[in-house]
Amino acid sequence: MKKSNNLCFLLFFILITFSFNALAQSQFKIRGSIIDSLKKPIEGVTIRLLTNKDTLRSNSDAKGNFTFTNVSQNKFYLAITALGYKPYASAYEIESSEKNSVLEPIMLKIETIRLEDVDVKIKVDPIKIKKDTIEYNARAYTVRENDKVEDLLKQLQGIEVDEKGAVTVMGKKMTKLRVNGEDFFTSNVEDYIRQLPADIIAKLQVIDDYGDEANFTGIKTGTPQKMLNLVTKPGMDKGFFGGVEMSSATNNAHNLATRGSIWKKTKQIGFGSSYGLTNNEFSKINNGGLNGNIRDKISKEFSWNGGYHFNNGINKSVQSNYLETFNPQGTIFDLRESANNSRSLSNSINLGLNGATKKNYFNISLNGALANTRNDAFSTSNKTGFIKQDLISNSGSRNSNPNVNGSINWSSRLANNKRSLSMGLNFGSSEGNSSSTINDIIRYYNETTNILVKDSLLNRLVANNTSNSNVGGNFQFSNSLKEANDSTGYSFINLSYRFSVSRNRNLQTTRVTNPLGNSFIVDSLGQDYVSNFINQNFGIGFNTSAKQISYNFGLNFSPSIIIGKYQNTGQELRNYQFNFSPSANLSYQIKDNKNLSFGYNGYTSSPDFNKLQPIRNNNDVQNLIIGNPDLKATSSHTADLSYNQFGLKSGLSIMAGLSGSFAFNSVVSNTIFLRDTLNSLKQQTTYENVNGIYNVGGNYSLNKRLLTNKLSLSINGNIAYSHNVFYTENVLNRSSGINVSNAFRLNLNQKKYSFNTSVSYSFSSNTYSIMNQNIKNIQVLGLNGSTSWIPNKRFRVNASASKSLNFGYNLYAGNPLLVNVGLNASLLKSNKLLFSIQANDLFNQGALFSTSISNNAISENRTRFISRFVQATLSYNLSQFGNKKGKMNSNFNADEQNN
Repeated sequence: MKKSNNLCFLLFFILITFSFNALAQSQFKIRGSIIDSLKKPIEGVTIRLLTNKDTLRSNSDAKGNFTFTNVSQNKFYLAITALGYKPYASAYEIESSEKNSVLEPIMLKIETIRLEDVDVKIKVDPIKIKKDTIEYNARAYTVRENDKVEDLLKQLQGIEVDEKGAVTVMGKKMTKLRVNGEDFFTSNVEDYIRQLPADIIAKLQVIDDYGDEANFTGIKTGTPQKMLNLVTKPGMDKGFFGGVEMSSATNNAHNLATRGSIWKKTKQIGFGSSYGLTNNEFSKINNGGLNGNIRDKISKEFSWNGGYHFNNGINKSVQSNYLETFNPQGTIFDLRESANNSRSLSNSINLGLNGATKKNYFNISLNGALANTRNDAFSTSNKTGFIKQDLISNSGSRNSNPNVNGSINWSSRLANNKRSLSMGLNFGSSEGNSSSTINDIIRYYNETTNILVKDSLLNRLVANNTSNSNVGGNFQFSNSLKEANDSTGYSFINLSYRFSVSRNRNLQTTRVTNPLGNSFIVDSLGQDYVSNFINQNFGIGFNTSAKQISYNFGLNFSPSIIIGKYQNTGQELRNYQFNFSPSANLSYQIKDNKNLSFGYNGYTSSPDFNKLQPIRNNNDVQNLIIGNPDLKATSSHTADLSYNQFGLKSGLSIMAGLSGSFAFNSVVSNTIFLRDTLNSLKQQTTYENVNGIYNVGGNYSLNKRLLTNKLSLSINGNIAYSHNVFYTENVLNRSSGINVSNAFRLNLNQKKYSFNTSVSYSFSSNTYSIMNQNIKNIQVLGLNGSTSWIPNKRFRVNASASKSLNFGYNLYAGNPLLVNVGLNASLLKSNKLLFSIQANDLFNQGALFSTSISNNAISENRTRFISRFVQATLSYNLSQFGNKKGKMNSNFNADEQNN
């Protein structure tokens, strides 16, 4: 019996021991997440957790999360592998008392395999299309010696780079630049795509960006902006670049610029200076500027940035404008010539502080600026048709505009990442002080004989003082409808509140001088009012994201009030508004390299106070303006649909989009003609609400790549239809316009040479419901070609030609043939000294033309300048990225880059 008891006790002891061991083995639960350099989750990553007793395995879900249960020890080792990324390994130790631990997000870096001294040709995927990102592989495109990122961007489908370096993606402007997922110096796209060499880039990503706060909270609403993220090759995430550049041209234009940038991953320091002088019959420019910026990490979680910009300039220009206005009483033709001479002095400074931890995100920014301008202008206006008058105006103005603004934003993840709270505050203050001297001579002609009947002289001195102050804030709370580690994705419901309060003061005094030289104040030509605007916005929305689909939708309710008071008379104006607007966004990954996205947003805007005030505004003696206090807020709605597809085997990529906008209670002008005290006609403008204004359009791009991506054939174009509603002589009228453009392009890019050609056609037609359906048609046929030849590493020859056939302009547009040729030569053993010479517009046929349509008027503009000139440029450039110095990372002449 005693032996039996001892045996039972032994078995019980062994059972208790194993139970404690089992309990110890299951006491730790480890969770974490895997992200890339853009802080976006990576799915399908293999994670191994190793202790000295066992090995556990897991894979990351669609949100990048992974979980290990039954971890036996508080000390362990993680080994992580993923296709296309560098392996990750690290040891961890957690507190023994912590049963549930969440690790800091683990960032994986892109893996690039280097093959030395072996020529291996691998077919790479040039484009990857994801839910909210289009990724271009730089290896699939031709990168020549000294090419910049701008040159690489010009080879990418769906992307256009204009002569100023502005980048658009399927018609939408690229607004922000990042490198390896981090802010890069000033984040200005135009500046740095012309400085960074293309050979350090591994991938270029075009991202639909909703902002840093949205990336932190996961609540993505509103219309995304296009952001360019450059992913560098391994080891190329630091360096310095800059240099000195001098240029001189036969059109008497001379420039000197210096710049430098120090890039040490998270620490960035940039500086620059420039001076330009142009003096010829059409342009007089004398500009100088200084700028500097810095961005640095204070700690792992916090960073700060600052910048300063100074500019001092003189600018002289000559322009021609032709305005055709339709009216039931007849058509008015107005030919205007103007010469402007302006001087400006501006200073601006900005400071910022950013921070992000596992649970919190915040951003603080402060900006200030001071601008002083002086402008002298001489203009003539010759009106014929229904009205026959000449206006000769000579004016001068002085302006001073200081302003300051700032914002504070904070977000926090609550309750184990199931909830988030965001709050923000913004403020601003600005002032304006101006004085203008205006001398007008108006000549009136007999409507039948065209003989001068009389003239009128009006000399005015106008002093204007304005001030504006505003404050606003926002609050947003979101609650998850799923567990934080749910592998199927996440869903949130969010509530938001925003408010803004602004106060404006406008004091204008007008003093008139009579022919005897006596001056006196005219009250009817002055203003003195204060307006207060209060706007609130209440919103509710739903946000969800899964592996293949992300979408959100919501409603916003906006009450607002405008209160205005005229100080001289004591008269008050009150305008109440209440509107609501919906919003929705969808991003659907149909399959690999094929996606569909949709966006719909509505917003309301209250009428400008100047359009509400029922006081006569006689600032323009030929156009009396009277506001309408009964105007309602305009409710605007926009929608867009886009589709992207790329076939790796076929080499065919398709990008297409549809967009539309419409509005309720649009504010439009009502123009009538009245007899003045001299029995001559002058214009009076009031404002009304209308419905029926809308725009619809679409664009497409088809690209076929051949010869291992060296040759590309593309067809792209767009079509747009607009419908406008306006009043003329108290009669509701309509106008419609259609714009069509198509282009065929052939691009061949080899290491030693390149050839690009295109044929384009555009058609614009406008129809009006008055004057017997007046129709205005403009057609332009364009032929363009450019070539570049690189015989060796020291020389590059380039040439370009374009021919335009213009039909339908009233101003003489001609059919210009523009031919440019240039030569670039690198000097010194290091190739750091670059000399270039560029001959522009050999046949002297250049001119800048533009056409715009507003209500019942068509405006044509021509800017005159010297287009034929030869420019020589000498630049010395220093660059080093990673641990390897570039042979010659020089900027080619801007004129050569643009052709």
